[in-house]
Parts: sequence; structure tokens; C-alpha cells
Amino acid sequence: MARRRPNGSGTITKRADGRYQAAVYVPQPDGTTKRKYAYGKTYDECDRKRRELLERSDHGIPTPTRDMTFGQWFDYWLACIVKPHLSLGSYRTYSNAVRLYLRPRLGSKVVVKLGVKELRAVMTRLATEKSPKTAKHALRVLSASLAAALQEDIGITRNVAKLVHVRATTDSGKSWDAAQVLRFLAVARRSTVYYPALLLVPLLGLRRAEVCGLRWENIDLENGVLWVEQQRQRSGAGTIDVETKTPTSKAPLPLPPQCIAPLRWTRMRTVGMRERALASGRPWFDDPDDHVFRTRTGQPVQADALYWTLRRVCERADLGRMNVKGLRKSCGTLLVHLKVHPRIVKAILRHSRISTTLDIYAEALDPDVIRAVGQLDRLLRQPDRIARLQALPDESGATPD
Repeated sequence: MARRRPNGSGTITKRADGRYQAAVYVPQPDGTTKRKYAYGKTYDECDRKRRELLERSDHGIPTPTRDMTFGQWFDYWLACIVKPHLSLGSYRTYSNAVRLYLRPRLGSKVVVKLGVKELRAVMTRLATEKSPKTAKHALRVLSASLAAALQEDIGITRNVAKLVHVRATTDSGKSWDAAQVLRFLAVARRSTVYYPALLLVPLLGLRRAEVCGLRWENIDLENGVLWVEQQRQRSGAGTIDVETKTPTSKAPLPLPPQCIAPLRWTRMRTVGMRERALASGRPWFDDPDDHVFRTRTGQPVQADALYWTLRRVCERADLGRMNVKGLRKSCGTLLVHLKVHPRIVKAILRHSRISTTLDIYAEALDPDVIRAVGQLDRLLRQPDRIARLQALPDESGATPD
């Protein structure tokens, strides 16, 4: 006689279609307990899935069920998938999109019952109420959450967000030419003590969080080498150093000679500020990580402060609006105009995908496109050549009428 399983270990039954079905009570993200079903073609396959569900429950890992709403799923996705495995910036971006756009419109709907037609109507209303760009961003976040739901096996069989499209203009950001970059740097050198920080962006393509997270241990002024090891980002407790955006972002870069003297001056400025602060009794923060760019109180410079510094320099130089990302993109644009190979540009900008580099490469080829169109125009301005082309026989040997 077969021994009965103890309470809570689940049951396995054979369905009318020949498959086996396991039923196990599992914890939910909201703290409740619900019955979860798993299926298999054989008893052993079904029993393996049953034991996997029990193992998750023993470790306190919630297992979503088919009747889970988007509100419940978003809580689970952000807490158990996004926050532990992605950067703080990505978590903040996803949670804001969920809180502002997705939860108010989809929070009460069951995940497995969302259809393409219903989602398209939701996105259309969001594009009307907010903007097409907002709707497109919310749709991307929803697609990421549903991709995770497919892996969690909560019952959905497709990512409906990938079947809905929102028409919105894509702004890849503007960049400057060499004359504009030189003008910007000339004004920055005269008007801000953070000129060395701004200099690293168009010369090495550093991100603003990487500039703020730069430490003296990452710079070898004697040999002219800079290592990008971390970036400075906001957290609940302020700002902290975290891993770089992608694994390819961690790379040594040659330090241009014109950056050596400004960086040496930056180090002397920090020492001088510390001595004056201690002598006068003003507050001073002794940074244990020894960041390169510091404020008057010794704190590491934040990314927002670097952005507003750049904005003030742009106003003084009468260059219009620009952000640090656009200044970084100018580095790639100038490299392309110098006929640098895309793979070299990718290595300098430390892109994770060559397609990102090629987007910049394609945008920077406008003069070549204009030259090609000019050549075509000159070709079509020669009536005698066009007449000869019209007189040529086609593949069948017949001449055109």
C-alpha cells in the first residue's frame, strides 16, 4: 500500500487528457497562500515540478499564480527580480513607470487575461493623456515585466506588449562638432572649477555618473592611464558607488595629455580646501574613497551638480541647451568624422552592443550622404548618358518602346 504524503506536500492527479497535474499551496507576493498547478506529460515530470514548487516555498520565495493581478505582479517583479539583479537607476526608472502609468491603468487586471486589443486601447489613452513618448516608455517597461512573467511560468503564453506598437518620435540626442566642443571647453576653463571633469566627457566619452565616481586610485597620471571601475548613483541613503552600467564599461583608457595638468590642479585644490576648512573650523568630509571631484565640503560631486554646471557653461558660451549625454555623444561623433573604425569607437565609448555605436556612426555620416546625392544629381543632369541608358536592351534582348 502506497504511503500518503504529509499535509502540505501537494497532490498529483491524472487528467482526462492524459497529462498529470500537481497542486501545491504556495506563498504569494502579497503574503497570502494560494494553490498553484503544474503539469507534466509523465508522472515523474509532474512530480519534479511539484518538488520545485515546494523547494521555492521552503526558501520563502513567492510563486505567482494564474489569477494574479498586475498590481500584485508589479510588486513581486520590482522587489524580487528588478531590485536584486539590476542597477539602482534601472529600478528607479521601472518603479516610477509602474507607479505613474501602469498601476493606475492595469493594476486591477488579471495578468493572464490581458489581450492585445485591450492593451492597445490603454496605450492609446495614455498617449493622448500624456504623450506618445510616455506611452512608448511605459510599454517598454511592461514588456520587460511580462518577459519576466514568462520565465516565472504564471500561465501566460506570450508577451502581449510586444504585439502593441506606439508611434512616437525617437530623439537620439544632438551632438556638437569640433568647433562647438572647443568653444564649450574654452568657456568652461575660465568659468568653473569642474573644468577637468567636463574635459573628460568629450575626450574619453565618460558618463556623468562615471565622472562623479572616479577615484584617484583609478588614475595613473605618470603613465597616462584611467580605469573606469564604478559610477556614482543616488540611493535611499544618498549617493553611493555602484558597478558600472555594463561589464564592457570597465576598461582602461589612455589619458589624453591635456588632461594631466587639470587633474593635478584638481588634486592640489582638494588639499588646499581641506587645509583651509580645518584651519577655519568649517565642516569638512574626509572621503574614505578619495574621489577625484569634490565639493567645498569634501563631499563627492553629484551627477545633478555636474549637469547644472554644464548648463551654466552652455549659457555663457551661447551654445544652446546640452546635457552630459549629448557631450558624451559628441565624442563618438568626432571620432567618426576622423574616420575611426566603429569597433574602435565602441571600445572608447564602452558600448555593450556595436549597434549602439553604429547608430552614432550612421548619424555622423550626413556629409557623405550629401556627397553621394550630389554625385547622383550630376549623373542625372547628363541627358546624353540618360539617352544611352534608355537605348540599352533589357535582359530579354528587347529594346524599350
